[in-house]
Amino acid sequence: MAKKLNSETNVVPDKSFFPNDKGLDGKIKKPLLERLGFIEPVLKMDKKEDFDMLDDAAITSEVRLVSEISDGAETQERAEKASVEKLPIKTIFEKFGLETKETSTVYLIENFMKALPNNLPADIKRQSIINLISASQLDIICLLKDGNRRLDVLNNYIDDFSGNVAETIVSNEKQIRKLNERIAYHNRIIEDKQRMRDAQKAEVDFEIQKIANIIDFIENKSK
Repeated sequence: MAKKLNSETNVVPDKSFFPNDKGLDGKIKKPLLERLGFIEPVLKMDKKEDFDMLDDAAITSEVRLVSEISDGAETQERAEKASVEKLPIKTIFEKFGLETKETSTVYLIENFMKALPNNLPADIKRQSIINLISASQLDIICLLKDGNRRLDVLNNYIDDFSGNVAETIVSNEKQIRKLNERIAYHNRIIEDKQRMRDAQKAEVDFEIQKIANIIDFIENKSK
């Protein structure tokens, strides 16, 4: 670092070197160094002009990302509303207005099947169940129709359920891709700013050293 000049060697310039901002005619004068041609004139910029110098591509990219994420969030919300939670089988039947009591449904046949010995031949077991149902004053045809209705309900339900789940999965995957794009975008900004910082620091350090060398040269010579 450059050494400061001793107080006894400090030179105070004459006030004539620093004239007032306004001349006799009332007009604002340029700084002395500017009038002598040592420095370039400094142009003042308002905040609006400064803002206009921002990278238009970066602004456009940011707006696009925010818009896409907002749209994606709305799509995801709609998909989640359309989807259903996993339901018990009994709740599915209730939802579609089917009877849940086993005494008047196809499940009654299952109860008779469990009540009979397992070692009975299939034909004998089947006829025995039909006879038991008839003795209970129930219609085997109605029970079988109930079973077919339940098959239709379950097949339709699982198709809709699977479709809604697939839509939710696709929506979330889309959101992940958009978030990854946003992360990559901000990572690029970070890398650009780091490079700019390093370049600026290198220039400033070089200029500091140059000025320090100039000052050291003069101070050493004066000694």
